[in-house]
Amino acid sequence: MSNPNLTGSGFRGAHSRHLILVAALFLTPLTVIQAQDQENDHDHDHLHFSHPLVTESPSPDTKLRLDYIGFRMNNPSGIHENVFRLEGEYAFTRSVSLAVVTPFISRTAPAGERASGLGNIELSLKAASLEFGEHGLLLGGGLSAALPTGSDVKGIGSSHLVELEPFLDAGYKRDALELVGFATLSSSFRRRSGEEAERSLTFDFATLCKIRSRLEGLIEVTTTRALIGPESGIQQTFVAPGFKVYPFTNRKFMFGASFEIGTGVIHDAYALLLSGFYHF
Repeated sequence: MSNPNLTGSGFRGAHSRHLILVAALFLTPLTVIQAQDQENDHDHDHLHFSHPLVTESPSPDTKLRLDYIGFRMNNPSGIHENVFRLEGEYAFTRSVSLAVVTPFISRTAPAGERASGLGNIELSLKAASLEFGEHGLLLGGGLSAALPTGSDVKGIGSSHLVELEPFLDAGYKRDALELVGFATLSSSFRRRSGEEAERSLTFDFATLCKIRSRLEGLIEVTTTRALIGPESGIQQTFVAPGFKVYPFTNRKFMFGASFEIGTGVIHDAYALLLSGFYHF
């Protein structure tokens, strides 16, 4: 995480250029795909994927989601964190959506590192192509940006770093089976003097099967490899079995639970994820 420390007008100019670049990356595909969607919307049925729990859904959606994540490390560090995460997503069309994720993090152990506060708020623009919808295939991608709304002092997010994450995704749906995959490249910006650059590549996979009309089972895998930075070359992989339940016939409400289990170098890490969704 290292970059020359910019001050005065130089910093403002660089910061403005970063904001303009992010805005262009967000708005350009939105304008183009909205126009395409209006032209092609009548050509294909709306292919919609049931939302996984750990992995993102490739389908643009309009929803509210509330998560609780209990993260534990069974090693000498003894880290215990509780994360409460609120997400709102709005689909402008069947092909484009914008999501905002707000996390509140509480670290309860170790005793000397107890802290709580707002983490990095994330904005995510997601686009999907309906071109192959009749074959059960959805292709897409987008861009996420983690804003510096955390705290360097507390070690919760960051108060100065900006993280950009372009991603590609694909989903395949056939009868009761859904397969989803994401590839995400994450890079940090606005580093201070002496901080090393960080870059990582993450792959997310989800297999979902409808067991009954209101019950779905999932197996998800997340693997991240650090490409640049202090942990360069280290790979971390979680396996997460889970399930989802629809309590009502209209399927607007959904509740789910998943248990993430670390493997390899993080075999002593695990997390419980509890989620509630409301689809508009």
